[in-house]
Amino acid sequence: MITDYWRDRPARILLAEDDRTTARLIKIALQRTGVSHDLQTVYDGDSAIAALEPGSAGADLLLLDVHMPGKNGFEVLEHVKRQEHLRRMPVVMFSSSETPEDVSRAYDLHANAYVLKRPDFADMCRSVEAICQFWLRTAMIPVQARDR
Repeated sequence: MITDYWRDRPARILLAEDDRTTARLIKIALQRTGVSHDLQTVYDGDSAIAALEPGSAGADLLLLDVHMPGKNGFEVLEHVKRQEHLRRMPVVMFSSSETPEDVSRAYDLHANAYVLKRPDFADMCRSVEAICQFWLRTAMIPVQARDR
């Protein structure tokens, strides 16, 4: 039996992306997936950390850019994975950087996935659909992450 986690409430997605145009495109791509979601967008790493603190709305999935002002994506990832209440939340590094060092560092810091953010909108839509398909339709997310 397949359980629909998002039947009772929309999936909470936190997008940390410093480029506002890219953030708008990702928002459109998410809408096209048909997954019921609440999207919160922040434009720097410090705001991403603040959005995940106890008492905030929290997130079921974090889409995290690598290069951002304030704390960069690696610093945010490191913070998330050190926090008891956050460490099981899936973190997908969604970046235009394809340097092997960035990819390796993300996985060394326990990113759940590293997805290349391609400049072509159709390709970006396919990537966002794949992320949602896996993390919001296929994978089981721990109850603590969903029901915080």
